[in-house]
Amino acid sequence: MSGLSMATRDGMAEITLNDGKVNALSQVMIEYLLAALDQAAQADCAVLIVGREGIFSAGYDRKVIDAGGPARDAMRAAGDRLTLALLDHPAPVVIASTGHCMAKAAFMLLLADYRLGADGAFTTGLNEVAIGMSMPPAAMELARERITPQWLSRCALQAESMDPAQALQAGFLDELAAPDQLLGKARIKLAELAALDRTAYRETRQRMNAPLRERILPLLTLS
Repeated sequence: MSGLSMATRDGMAEITLNDGKVNALSQVMIEYLLAALDQAAQADCAVLIVGREGIFSAGYDRKVIDAGGPARDAMRAAGDRLTLALLDHPAPVVIASTGHCMAKAAFMLLLADYRLGADGAFTTGLNEVAIGMSMPPAAMELARERITPQWLSRCALQAESMDPAQALQAGFLDELAAPDQLLGKARIKLAELAALDRTAYRETRQRMNAPLRERILPLLTLS
């Protein structure tokens, strides 16, 4: 898959985003990611999603956002399907944010069960307002649900970019690691979660996510 690769072993799937640039979430990239997640779900695999060194993803393809029209709408619809796929995955989901992580990519962090971030000169943020976009209703619900209350306005309304320590405080990350240790720690965490009773994990994850899912489902564009 262009810009994306997946390796599966021992009931765990590792999905790597690496387009050699900023890992922009174009419609093509999102469709590849959806296909990988579907394959992992069919195999009941726990999933680890990682970026390339220095950047997890800059979020939606900015050129498509600025151009508007049907291409933008299709990309956003694919992004909404990605939101639901991450929310509904039947097994553990871990994300290792390997560097900068913005906009839609930061929302991906909020949908994972456990999030590790590279400690360094990296930024995480919801920059929608800063680039002239109103926060989509479903995204606002997700932000309200998962971001620490005292950070919600700073992140969602004021479009503040955070360093890794601030991203940890705000609720985007659960743990920081040195860049050269990040992937190893993420793999260990995924194995720990994958070792839990899968039926109990799946059912509890569904129950935990059900209220958020019910609120955002009518707000998503899934076609």
